[in-house]
Amino acid sequence: MPTLKDVEYATIALDPNHAHCLNQVNIRKLQNGQLAAIYNEERYPFHHDTGQSVIIRSNDGGKTWDYEHRQVVLPYTQVEGNWDCGLAQLADGTLLVNLTISAFFKRGIRPEQPSWASMPLTEEFGDWTWAYRMRAWLGTFVLKSTDDGKTWTLPIPVNIRPLKHGGCRLGAWQQPEGSILLGIYGRIHQYGEEDPMESTRAALVRSDDNGDNWEYYSTVAYDPADIIDYDEQAMVRLKDGRLVSILRAHINPSGDQRTLAMVISDDDGFTWTPPKFTQIWGYPAELINLQDGRVLMVYGYRRPPYGTRGCISEDGVTWDLKNEFVIREGGVPGKDTDVGGRAGIRPSRRGSGTVNWQHPGIYQHIGYPSVCQLDDGTIVCGYHEWTNEADPIQYVLCTRFKLAD
Repeated sequence: MPTLKDVEYATIALDPNHAHCLNQVNIRKLQNGQLAAIYNEERYPFHHDTGQSVIIRSNDGGKTWDYEHRQVVLPYTQVEGNWDCGLAQLADGTLLVNLTISAFFKRGIRPEQPSWASMPLTEEFGDWTWAYRMRAWLGTFVLKSTDDGKTWTLPIPVNIRPLKHGGCRLGAWQQPEGSILLGIYGRIHQYGEEDPMESTRAALVRSDDNGDNWEYYSTVAYDPADIIDYDEQAMVRLKDGRLVSILRAHINPSGDQRTLAMVISDDDGFTWTPPKFTQIWGYPAELINLQDGRVLMVYGYRRPPYGTRGCISEDGVTWDLKNEFVIREGGVPGKDTDVGGRAGIRPSRRGSGTVNWQHPGIYQHIGYPSVCQLDDGTIVCGYHEWTNEADPIQYVLCTRFKLAD
């Protein structure tokens, strides 16, 4: 089992007023030496994918982060929100952000009867679950900045046809010849995040003009029997030129999480091998090539003892549990004591206002890690957790560490 040394933890972003959940960070090392992290800032203090995308930076390798000067890439409004953001820096220095945008209907209008649904409650919407069901997915978009994020283009639509939905997980990948690949997941027949009648496929869209135009490039993984969902892929180019993608996978109709699946391409992502399930349980993942030639995969771990984990592969295609290690454990409130639930969130069966650590409900939403390696060999892995306090809030943090020889 790999061992860690020089381990440090740092908060990337935590809303000081506990008014906004922060989650799903994507961390990148920029050409100027800074670390940049993009994350979702929710419009409310609960996780509902209706907020805005924010970039925050570090000038000391992730030890401290400049919350005061964070940059909102695309602000949410009363009628729109965005989430699932990713960040890439292209060869010419351009910053490229990908995200999805949704619209809201019946805004400010309450249902005419008491709602059957669970909370939370808001002054504007009443039961937010009811308003959330009125959300409509508008599409996948990218925004570009040529002045280090000071200004951004208007959202550029990403053509994902023939898919009707194209969710994102990480930033785009620019290939050696200059083309840009963006990993998406979606369906041909249905809009929206989930559909019980059609499984989700993982795919790539491609741009050959620096992100101005996009088109469907390849199907990465798909189950024509509509049993297994493949989504939220992570991709890395190995030193021999092959592309490896690691996929989150669920089995229908239960929705249970499978171990991570792997596919390989030897033609720059145009065709892929059939999915092969690894031994690794956790989701979703990200992959990077390490300076020593090995490949590192990081992933969330949403069952006790929770947290974020990593695994080392010598070649990027052979993954063994003996090479798994813990980056951080926990992140779900209520392990040692009953922690008060947020006002308006359905309490657990253990009692009003408590969080059941074994079955934490919304509080199991942790992880979504992203990782990079600094010039001195330090690895910086960002992820999100819940604070362990009477009023838990999601926030973004990172672990800095080196792998012992």
